[in-house]
Amino acid sequence: MDRQKLYKILNILLPISTLLLILIIYAIISKAVGIDMLVPSVPSTIKELIGLFGKKSFYTAVFWTLLRAFIAYFSAIVVAGILAVLTYVFKPLKSAMSPIIILIRIMPTMSLILLALIWFDSFEATVLVAFSVVFPMLYTAFADALESVDNDLIEMARIYEVDKKTKIFKLYLPQMSSGIFTGIRSSIGLNLKLIIAAEVLAQTADSMGIYMQFAKINLDTAELIAWTIVAILLGAFFEGIVKLIEKKVVKWK
Repeated sequence: MDRQKLYKILNILLPISTLLLILIIYAIISKAVGIDMLVPSVPSTIKELIGLFGKKSFYTAVFWTLLRAFIAYFSAIVVAGILAVLTYVFKPLKSAMSPIIILIRIMPTMSLILLALIWFDSFEATVLVAFSVVFPMLYTAFADALESVDNDLIEMARIYEVDKKTKIFKLYLPQMSSGIFTGIRSSIGLNLKLIIAAEVLAQTADSMGIYMQFAKINLDTAELIAWTIVAILLGAFFEGIVKLIEKKVVKWK
């Protein structure tokens, strides 16, 4: 067996082994505590997880949470992309934007959530919170990706009078793709977590966050963990999609 095949096998087996180890450790802790209300057993958690898929409210909650997450993330990508291009073309604008980006980045998330709840309804507040945290990350990633484009190639394209469309698709985007996807990968899961956290505090109707809050109030730890697993699976799913798209783009590049 050559080294490349061995690496492929290990890349599959090691994550599975890690997950099994986590599951075993959890089962041991649950058995040691012996109180299902505090640390529910693996079978009861799995039963609760399967039970969620049989409820209409589950699909409604997931739909609205994902809709909020999509609106927040799509808005952040569009605004960050536009501003990154503008600050790249007009350098003084980058200096003007710097204090705003720093202010948004260092503002405590809890303060942001509480202020958003005062000023907006629960739907708008959750979207605003996720947007405000994810936007600076994406803007920085996009701006750095633009700055990383080889100046010699840009100058060569200028000398040979390469048209704008060719420069964008053959010069800028291929060289920027790595930085862009790094920013997207690091923020897409965070975006969903922020939406759910804001939903809990805003007590947003028809949301994953509110059902997590209900489970906590009712001391139904198994259901709370079940909802948490759903959130993890959704986050992993979207990160997986980004990785697949990145592979396609790298091949295209």
